[in-house]
This record gives sequence, C-alpha cells and structure tokens, in this order.
Amino acid sequence: MFETLGHYKILERLGAGDMGEVFRARDTHHGRTVAVQVIVPSVAGDPEQRARLVEDARIASSLSHPNIAMLYECAEDQGQLFLVYEHVPGNTLKRTIGGAPLNPRRAVDLAIQIADALADAHGGGIVHRNLTSETVMVTPKGNAKVVDCGLAAWVKTDAEPLDHRSDILAFGMVMFEMLTGRLPPSSGDLKPSSKNRSLPIELDEIVARALAPDPDRRYDSAATIAAELRSVGALLDARSDAQEAAAPVVPLRPAPPSAARWIWWLLAIAALAALAWYARAYFA
Repeated sequence: MFETLGHYKILERLGAGDMGEVFRARDTHHGRTVAVQVIVPSVAGDPEQRARLVEDARIASSLSHPNIAMLYECAEDQGQLFLVYEHVPGNTLKRTIGGAPLNPRRAVDLAIQIADALADAHGGGIVHRNLTSETVMVTPKGNAKVVDCGLAAWVKTDAEPLDHRSDILAFGMVMFEMLTGRLPPSSGDLKPSSKNRSLPIELDEIVARALAPDPDRRYDSAATIAAELRSVGALLDARSDAQEAAAPVVPLRPAPPSAARWIWWLLAIAALAALAWYARAYFA
C-alpha cells in the first residue's frame, strides 16, 4: 500500500472497484479526510482512455451539491493516476435497506435528496449512468450522498442510449427497493405496493412512471420527480397529523391523596377524639 500520494497521506484501504483501489487518506494541505481512488493501469496507461477520464473528471468536479460526493481533483504522483473524492462516512443505501422496506416517509425523504442530486447533475450536462443502492451513501445524520457521479460510465454500459432518462429508470429501481426491500422484477407489475396496501398509492404512481419501459413515458426530469415527492411527503405528514388528532383521549385517573393530606386527616381525627374524651371527663 502507498504511504503517500501527492499531499495525501494514505490511512487505510477501503476496497476496490473496476476503476481501481480506493483508500481513505488525509489531505495534509486542507486538513480533511478524503477518498483516493488509484486508477487501474489499463486506463491510466492508455493515452486515449486517460485523456477521456481526465476530461470527464474535470467536468464532474464542477458539481457542488449537498447530496453529491464531491470530486476534488484528478492528479498524478509516483506514476499513479488517481482521483480524490469527498470521504462520505456511513453505510450504502443498500445496507441501510437491509432487505426490508424502509418507512415510507423515510424513503420519501431519501428519494427527494437523490432526485435533487440527479437534477443538479443533469442541469450540468452530467449523467450518472450507474445509480444503484450501492452508489448512494447514507451518512450518520441520515442524509443521502450520491457517489461516482459523472464517472460511472467507466464501469458500466447499457443497451439503451445513456441519457437522463436512464438515470430516471435507475432512480425508479432504487425507490422500488427502498419501499419493498427488493429489486423490481424484470417484467410484470412494477408497482411496489400492489400487494402491500400499507403504502400510499401516490408512491405507486411515481415509481411506475419512473420505471416505464418506454423512455418517452418516463418523467422528463428528476426535478419533476423531486417536486412530486415533496407533495407526497406533505400529504403523508397531513395524514399522520390527522390520525393523531383523531386518536381517542384517555381520561386521566384522579391522583391519589398525597401524604400531607393523610396527615391532616389523622390530626383532625385525633383532635376530635381528644375533645370527646375531655367532654366525658368534664361532665361526668
């Protein structure tokens, strides 16, 4: 393992992907923790692929959104080409889901953040191309962070043309997984709550449209999805408030007499007894 790359002190190996190994590192210039990905020789050593990667990295580094893991730079040291990303602590969304449905309101919150991230990327002319529950991190504070934005084309290719509608299809798959705990079927009824009426019908409609096999029938933008999800979130909140308001009021039981009140009663009884004894003794 490298000890340093440029002004980055390597701390530990985090894993490896198709593009290369990933390390947690310390940026000694800015005093922050980062993720460093060392690019595989098959890409770094090919002049044409190298030039394309560097250009894609330059474009991806222009993204600045709270729900996108930032790409800080593409650099070279010791003959190694590497990318430096914002280090995102937490778990992948897939691990957060854990094979079980998320609470619908929680799923809506995360879906809004992911849709906002896609809308920002698409607005900059960047398509993710490999959005899955594995390329979304959930931070310890519960926020979503989309990773590998703009560079996923280097690890995945699809049969259909890759444009923003491909990302919307992938978004539908991620949302389906959040609501059901499983990936959508390849065919048939794609509505997540078709057998689970505990889920709002409004979410069915959003997911079904995002998963439309015909790209032209999907949403035209991730921003539209985010807006509709915000409306659903407000609706879910209103329903929850109405249910709480309609809950029966349980009357409070009367509080038991306090110790002080018992003492006063005992003193009063003792006084009456003493008065009765005195009266009998005096008039006897």
